[in-house]
Amino acid sequence: MDNFVYEYHSEGFFGYSKTPIFEYFSLAHLLPILLLIVGIFLTYRYKDKLRGWKYEDTFRTLIGVWLIFNECSYYWRLLYVGNSMDGTQMMTFLPLQVCEWTAYIAAFMLIKKNRHMFDIAFYIALTLGLIPLITPAVITKLGFGHYRYYSFWIEHIFPILGVFYMMFVHGFRPDFRKVYKPLTALSILACLAIYANLNIPDANYMYLAAGTPGDSLANVLPSNVWARLVVALGIICVLFTIVSLPQIIKEIKQKRSGSTL
Repeated sequence: MDNFVYEYHSEGFFGYSKTPIFEYFSLAHLLPILLLIVGIFLTYRYKDKLRGWKYEDTFRTLIGVWLIFNECSYYWRLLYVGNSMDGTQMMTFLPLQVCEWTAYIAAFMLIKKNRHMFDIAFYIALTLGLIPLITPAVITKLGFGHYRYYSFWIEHIFPILGVFYMMFVHGFRPDFRKVYKPLTALSILACLAIYANLNIPDANYMYLAAGTPGDSLANVLPSNVWARLVVALGIICVLFTIVSLPQIIKEIKQKRSGSTL
């Protein structure tokens, strides 16, 4: 027993592969995105039936609870297989990432049918939440044979699907005047993340301290933490503006049509 060396990937399904096995735009990458698109289409196609379904409240609640369970299972898994592939401490795995909190917010949005949670989830899930779908750099050593592969896609797909569900089934509509809600939520999380990054060795919350191990859009940001924050804020403002454009254009057209009457 004295000669035993524990390897993080030695737990098989709950660990990682020894070498990178995930390839961008492979079946493992495109299949979850395809399932998301199909899910959005089916939600729209059967929105009326879902709205009138007597078990709709239970169905929505179960999805929300499943999202919370999925997030908790990330940490339960770490306690089982070890703290990381490179020996860093569990303090670098505190829940201070955008996608984690987006999943929690989306879960409570679904469970409570909460408008405030929708205002936040809409902007974050449909902007920052899309980036990990395009460049899922953190799962380069994961595949169909690993639990974390599935929990990653659940974490990133269901908040987006949940937003469309609330729009199609329950008639929730985004309001660009409420953009201060996601900006406030991100600002609070960023303050906590920066404090943790400065005080915990090797911490990289919200990817404000460094890039990701694989190819990611986060790797194009400046290396200086404050410059990185400013550029990230600028990108967020641009993305929020883009998703607000349909609402803004619609309101302008309504005002113009009203003024011509």
